Amino acid sequence: MCASQQNLTSVIVSVPSGGARRSRNKQLGLAGLPCARRGTLTDNGRVAKAPPTEAALATIRSIRDEPEKYDLRRDLAPLLRHKSNHVIAAAADTVGRLEAVALAPDLVDVFGELMKSPSKLDQGCKALTAIAKTLVLLDDPASKVYFAGIRHVQKEASFGPPVDNAASLRGLCAQGLARMSHPEALLECVRLLVDPEVAARSGALRAIGETGQPAAELLLRFKALIGDKDDEVMAECFAALLALAPAQSAAFVAEFLQSQVDGIAERAALALGESRLPAALSLLRRAWEATVEPGIRRTLLVAIAMLRQDDAVEFLVSRIAEDSQNAAVDALTALAPYARDEALRKRITEIVEQRNILSLRAAFEREYRV
Repeated sequence: MCASQQNLTSVIVSVPSGGARRSRNKQLGLAGLPCARRGTLTDNGRVAKAPPTEAALATIRSIRDEPEKYDLRRDLAPLLRHKSNHVIAAAADTVGRLEAVALAPDLVDVFGELMKSPSKLDQGCKALTAIAKTLVLLDDPASKVYFAGIRHVQKEASFGPPVDNAASLRGLCAQGLARMSHPEALLECVRLLVDPEVAARSGALRAIGETGQPAAELLLRFKALIGDKDDEVMAECFAALLALAPAQSAAFVAEFLQSQVDGIAERAALALGESRLPAALSLLRRAWEATVEPGIRRTLLVAIAMLRQDDAVEFLVSRIAEDSQNAAVDALTALAPYARDEALRKRITEIVEQRNILSLRAAFEREYRV
């Protein structure tokens, strides 16, 4: 996602229930209010001049940090129509952060206005992307926005060839269609699977997984089998499969642990680790035992640690205590996220002291400082 000058648009928020949102809007003075018009009217009926960019961003920060002190319709909505796309992006992000669903129609209107001349009004596609992201996070059924955004290409000058800054927007809009269960969601996602941009293809795979349709699993498996030139896209494919159909997908994803394509085995391992599925431990262990390549073996141990399972931790502690120097160091490093677990730290300390291997001691000092 594109960020504002003050990094205000990098926040990911949770989506509350409809009742919780209505209660929140009432607290913030939004319930029952109409959409904001361009600009803010002064007491004499004239449109007030928009504040400078830095002042507007400062106001948005204040609204974000202390929303109870502001009327969002009066103070935030006008900033969605600011001349700076950085301000619009930050304001849109804040709408999502504050779960101000009553301002969703304003977001839709502003998106349409920016799309009239996107390269001029929204260089870098910052505001359009932020608006789409917020609408998706709020589960707003803004099909007009999603259909416009999923086809939008915005190539702009760079130091090299022109760069398409709308790739993330296309992926987000695919997710928007999926979340609103639009009947054409899968059709649009299929088109994005051959998009030249990684962000668009990755977004399409996330969206396919979110449709929950039976055809989605088949489509994701097909994509995994034919592969992608970028392993980041494959990672999204594995993650989507494991989230959509965990029981039948764990073994399928594990087949890629033996892939000879650069980066694919590691991506499959980390996807299984992130899934935290009970079945993943045995699959990762078997792959670790069958693999001789040091880099992949290290990644497999990291994936095992990511499972956050007692049996997985015990397996790694055993590697520290029993295995060769390099394997022991790799297992110790994989368990570094558990450094603040006092009981586990004590066990590992005793093992390191007992084995008295210089490289193991050095790794412990490096990884387990708290």
